[in-house]
Amino acid sequence: MDDKPSTAPPEYDQTFSRALPPQVVVQQPAPVIMQAPNVLGDRPSMATCPSCGARRNTAVTFEPNTKTHLLAVGICLLGGICCFCIPYCNDSCQTAKHTCTRCGAYVGSYNN
Repeated sequence: MDDKPSTAPPEYDQTFSRALPPQVVVQQPAPVIMQAPNVLGDRPSMATCPSCGARRNTAVTFEPNTKTHLLAVGICLLGGICCFCIPYCNDSCQTAKHTCTRCGAYVGSYNN
């Protein structure tokens, strides 16, 4: 008998001459790319639309909020009934609502 090493391919079990189970290959997770958060203010801002994914300037519209109504009531109570419309004309007393200029979807809002 020959004492030569076996020439069987390494992927076979030499004892029973059958294939070994497949080896598990561990893949590294893909790197995560972090983007700066959308910083919305009272002016059009660069933001990523959650609906269409476009990154562009937003369209801003101003809407009255609770602060606007309370200021108007306060002006009326202080005797300035003819000046109650000032909070409704001033953008700093209202909520800035940002929408996508491409698809019109809501992006976010800013309360002053």
